[in-house]
Amino acid sequence: MKIGFIFLAFAMILLTDCIAQAQPNVVLKPANTKEGYIAQLLLNESPFPGERGWVSEENTQATMLAILWVCHSRIHQVPKGYRQEQIASVKTRDIIDVITAGGERGQCDGFYKDAKGRFKAVPRVNERIKYLLNISNKGTLGQFGRLMNYAQSLADDYIKGDMTRADRFAPLNQVGPMKVTGRAYSWMADKDYYQPGGNFIKIPDQNSGSLGGNRFFTLKEIEKK
Repeated sequence: MKIGFIFLAFAMILLTDCIAQAQPNVVLKPANTKEGYIAQLLLNESPFPGERGWVSEENTQATMLAILWVCHSRIHQVPKGYRQEQIASVKTRDIIDVITAGGERGQCDGFYKDAKGRFKAVPRVNERIKYLLNISNKGTLGQFGRLMNYAQSLADDYIKGDMTRADRFAPLNQVGPMKVTGRAYSWMADKDYYQPGGNFIKIPDQNSGSLGGNRFFTLKEIEKK
């Protein structure tokens, strides 16, 4: 009787351990949901260990949050003197419209809507996400997994209406001699030959304008009449 009880207890421990090991470190929401699609964007635009622009886990997290704030601000923080179409290329209240504006080679390269209005990503985006998931779900939870979970948590919170994490660029009101609106409204690869043009103003390094291999841009303040 005692031997049977010991065997049963041992079997239960093994079963519990197997179940724990079977749980993946990262589970992303499906890419055809808003939460999953936003997470895809944040992951695709932010560097992971070994990639160009990688600095640290904290830096990549800051990159993801800054990108999400750009998308949000293009909808909800349009500065006085500007129309939404001037900074977002679309008039909308939906973040998916902002992400997919301009098609495959639009504002968010590789993210678009197909002929039926379904939001999609080009194969290279899907392949990279699959690659990151594969690394993240090997062994114990590490940097890759933590970053992927962070991106998904940002996307989940956003859809719930939670944008309580601070926008680091919101207080910005001066870049050199130029008065600016504050907040970032665009990002590009941090290369001098990438410029959005118009009234977009490069946020300099002293204001953390370079994050994760991306350069962020605010807007010139338009004189109020």
